[in-house]
Amino acid sequence: MAIYFNKVNNMKSNTRNILKAGLVMCIAALFVATSAAAISSNPEKLSFVSMNKASNLFNPARDQIELKYYAEENLDQVIGISGGTPPYIWQTAIRLTQDEMGPYADWTMNSVNVAFSADNGVPEIDIKIIIYDKGTTSTKPGPVIVQDTTFHLDTTGVTNVPLVTPVDLTGHEELWVAVEWTQYEPGPGVYYAWIDTLSGPHVPDKSDFVKLGSSWTQLHIALPEVDGRWGIGAIVEGTGLAELSIGNVKGPMGVKADVSNIGANPANNVQWSMKATGGILKRVNASATGTEATLAAGSSIPVALGTFMGFGKISIVITAKAQNAIEVSTTKSAFLLGPFVLSIK
Repeated sequence: MAIYFNKVNNMKSNTRNILKAGLVMCIAALFVATSAAAISSNPEKLSFVSMNKASNLFNPARDQIELKYYAEENLDQVIGISGGTPPYIWQTAIRLTQDEMGPYADWTMNSVNVAFSADNGVPEIDIKIIIYDKGTTSTKPGPVIVQDTTFHLDTTGVTNVPLVTPVDLTGHEELWVAVEWTQYEPGPGVYYAWIDTLSGPHVPDKSDFVKLGSSWTQLHIALPEVDGRWGIGAIVEGTGLAELSIGNVKGPMGVKADVSNIGANPANNVQWSMKATGGILKRVNASATGTEATLAAGSSIPVALGTFMGFGKISIVITAKAQNAIEVSTTKSAFLLGPFVLSIK
């Protein structure tokens, strides 16, 4: 089967997103039961996005966070299947590692956000949510954890799908969040699975996995013209995060500062570091680190970098993070005169 290109005439959605015309390519060799995939396209760069989705109105001490790679306003391309005989069943997935899940280690995944376009030949579609455990490589998931959530999508936009069986993040080094699509309309000319190619290219080994038949691949590898992030997000809920801040940075003998927990929840396993560099001929390079098992809400701990010698302008970088708090950092400049750290600002 040949590879071909075609233009997609997209219509304005009933959300604020506008589908843009893109390239369409047919994949033949990647299917077992299905013979080809019709794809649309367009590309740029951004890091992982984690954002407050909602707060729990019944228990304000608990929060909900969406772990995702896409930006809803940047969902610009839609993908469908063609060739062979319907129904076509395939999966799109994202991979979440400790980079994304780390601050939420004792939280629970309760639902999944799925982006669907009902405006391009598939007004409604059946899906199944599948959560996989870590695989033996970064490009293929491990065993299925749960797959008992089904849903019928019929509205353009991002739909929240509650999980029948929530998944605790505890004990999982990584999780794969997959959407299994069942397309009944024969292609080509039908598109529905939304992908964001405007926020940036794919996040390596994380944002654009596809299961075609029994084989896993990444969309940007199969189709370099379509390089982005699936409209899939995991909604996790747990006790509210701690919130760290750094202040009261001062000298003159060495550098001292306070790491404070300004949130409403205790910070667990607090780790801090302080580094001073620069001076004449860049010879100043002093650092210190430390940990604190627990930092209660509203409390502070003093941190310090002991006396060091040198001369000239220096840069001071202080960072702090916790198991349940996002890393914070502050950078100060100062003048070093022998052992004295002066004019910190």
